[in-house]
Amino acid sequence: MKATLFTRMRWIPVLAAAAALSLVGVSLDAPTAEAAGNINPDTPSSLTINKYDGDQGPRGDGTEIEDTSSLGTPLAGVEFTIRQVLTANGEEVNLDTAAGWDAIDGVVVADVLAGDGFTFGDPITVTTDANGQVTQSLPHGLYIVEETDPGPNNIVSPAQPFLVTLPLPQTGGQWLYDVNVYPKNKTNQTTPTKEVSGPTAPVLGNDVTWTITAPIPGKAGDDTYRSFTITDTLDPRLTCKSITVEGFTAGTDYTATCSGQTANIEFTSTGLGKLEGGQNVVMNVVTTVTSLGDNGVIENKAIVSTNGSEVTTNPAKTNWGPLEILKYADDDTSATLGGARFEIYESRDAAEPIGELTTGEDGTASISLWVGSNDVTSRDYYLKEVAAPAGYTLPADPWTTVTVQANGESNPTVVQISNQQKERGELPFTGANGQLMLTILGIALLLLAIGAAVVRYTRARKA
Repeated sequence: MKATLFTRMRWIPVLAAAAALSLVGVSLDAPTAEAAGNINPDTPSSLTINKYDGDQGPRGDGTEIEDTSSLGTPLAGVEFTIRQVLTANGEEVNLDTAAGWDAIDGVVVADVLAGDGFTFGDPITVTTDANGQVTQSLPHGLYIVEETDPGPNNIVSPAQPFLVTLPLPQTGGQWLYDVNVYPKNKTNQTTPTKEVSGPTAPVLGNDVTWTITAPIPGKAGDDTYRSFTITDTLDPRLTCKSITVEGFTAGTDYTATCSGQTANIEFTSTGLGKLEGGQNVVMNVVTTVTSLGDNGVIENKAIVSTNGSEVTTNPAKTNWGPLEILKYADDDTSATLGGARFEIYESRDAAEPIGELTTGEDGTASISLWVGSNDVTSRDYYLKEVAAPAGYTLPADPWTTVTVQANGESNPTVVQISNQQKERGELPFTGANGQLMLTILGIALLLLAIGAAVVRYTRARKA
């Protein structure tokens, strides 16, 4: 048996057939309800929309709720469009007559929106106030109400279109002329986070991984996840290398764009079907750090969009700084030395160096190093001199500790290291002094020979 108009219209005004969002009511005793009997065509009617953020509740009956403390947070600035439903030839449906009610018997939202035997009057746009409420006076009739703009609210699940009659039938043959509806929304209350790893090696030109953790917001009732994207606009000092999403399959569950300064994922219908409220989607973006720029601090954040509602991550930072070695001779910084070779270590106990430097003719050598993430902007490194310039000695302690600060390429942390020249060897005498010494040596040898001869002669005579 076909449902009667009263049967259909008792729930259509408070919740569209496709709606998963609650229009909550509490009392059947309506203070503005007409006494039992026929509709009074002279009684004014109105529609009050009360907009709240919250979960679905019991279905309403059109009466005003006195205690709204359990309904959730009122949403200001939400726009609704109200249109009177007309006949196919554009005539008003007169609900002050039985024929008018017969004309809309069994009508549902889908039929009206599809224009299946119906047209619309001029749209009336209303916007909720600071209390999430707006009231519009309307003549008797059938109306379709649509949420057309969320305003400043980050809505994931908007209220679905619904039908309402003015007046609204109540139990006991009563009529409610001032109707209250309570369409619910689900707003995006999630807080996505962004983290950055240390580099694969702490030398400029290596990779860092940015990890975005995006909680999926809850949706209302039978609403669906219609879109889900994460967009990361990269700093110019980064080059996108790869994108992965943990627990999901690229090409099947999502598509990834890693081009230029954009790292983006967009979920497919297959992937959207796997999303659940409270679940985390974890996106990893691998980038190569290519330069320091003005300050060596590379920051970026990502935007997460669910059903068009956007939330932004915290900013994450990877920090880098330039190091310059100045090599000079005998405590004279103007006497620069080339050819000094250094190894760079993260600690004195490290088994392998992270890099090597050799000073040029100007006595300098430079390298850019990672110094930390987020608020950490300095880091100690350890230089070991392994080869001194030709003609110079290695220091007794070849190690030098240096604290590298995050900074731009033009403002390096400079460490100055001197070498002592090797001592001279014993060189032969030359010139007049040399000849004098040879003469003295010759005389001494002659005297020694004469002395020896005298000794032999004396011994011979005694014998």
